[in-house]
Parts: sequence; structure tokens; C-alpha cells
Amino acid sequence: METSLSKYTLFLFDMDGTLVRFKLDFEHLKKVARKILEDNGIYFEIKGSLIETLKELKPIFQEELEYIELTKNIEKVIIDHELEASEKAEAFPQSIELLKILKSKGKSIGIVTRNSKAASMKTLERSGLLDYIDIIITRDDVQKVKPDPEHVEIAINHLKKKAEDTVVVGDHTYDILSGKRAGCFTIGILSGVSSKECLGGADLIVSSIEEIISYL
Repeated sequence: METSLSKYTLFLFDMDGTLVRFKLDFEHLKKVARKILEDNGIYFEIKGSLIETLKELKPIFQEELEYIELTKNIEKVIIDHELEASEKAEAFPQSIELLKILKSKGKSIGIVTRNSKAASMKTLERSGLLDYIDIIITRDDVQKVKPDPEHVEIAINHLKKKAEDTVVVGDHTYDILSGKRAGCFTIGILSGVSSKECLGGADLIVSSIEEIISYL
């Protein structure tokens, strides 16, 4: 097999759709957020994710306190929904096996996710993955979320690693872009939301966790 992952010392994983089956109803969240905005006289098209939308709203407000209060209300809806979803989170088949193998080979393991810290911890604990993780970087830990490389860079720096020694694994274009921008080797996995075409920028595309194991 031409590609080998044995030389890398740090493996950073996205969480939901990559290691864990974690179902969020994004359309429901957008609908609730839109109602909160409209109830406050704000008619704003939510094109992308709610996280980016909340930041885009800031220039609309003359009073910062009003902006803070409104975004807190929407953020609470998001976190509550994430926590509810985490109750049903399940590790994908062989996720634990992969992490065990990485640990047995002396590799460091991290999670880089756009989810909240509270929901991430609950999800990892419920799915049985938490004990294998060396670092967890969530949206609460960064100024700019993926596809910005900040998640990845913080994890690398905290664990005293180098980008060239790091693999970033994810099921979304944002994961691949984040890893690429940080200078890491990237793996796109087809277990989540994206097609092979969407993950085309990855250095390696796999269909499952099991396939990653075969490259170690």
C-alpha cells in the first residue's frame, strides 16, 4: 500500500460524522433562530451555519448589549439541541478499535469540533471515546471556527507537535480546509455528510474507520 500513516505522531479527528454518529437537525435550528430574530424585528437570511450567522449579525445592532443578549438566546437553543443529540450519540463501528491502535503505537489523539464543549464532552463520554483523547478543541476554545485552521493549530501547539507530523480526519469540507490551511496531512471520510467530490481536496479519501486502520 503506497500511503502509510505510521510516520505521523498526532491524529486530530472531527467528532460527529467521523468518529461518532451524532444527529443534529440543522434546519430545525435555523427555523428556531429565524423566529427569535423575527420576534425581535430582525429579518436576516441564514445562508450558512448559525455560528457564522451570529457573527454577521453584529453590525446590525447599535447597542452591543442587545446583540449579546440576542445571540445568547440563540446560542442556548443550539447548545440545548446539541446536548439532546449527545444523549443518543454512538461511536461508529471500529472507532474505539482505531483509537486503541493509535494509542498502542504511541500516537497522540485530539478532537477538533465546531460543537460546544459541554456537548462534546457528553458525546465522547457516552460513546466510550473520552478516555482515548488527549485534547479537545471546540468552538468555545477558538475565535474562528473551522474552516479556519485555529482549532488545529491550538491542538498542535498545546501538544508540542508539528503540522507536518499531524493528520486531520473529517467528513466535511471544513475539516479538510482547516487541516490543509494548518499544513497537515488530511483524510476525508465518507461516513458523514460529504460526498467524494466534496472531499476531493483531501490527501486521502476513505470510506470508513476500518479503512484508516489498514493504513497504519
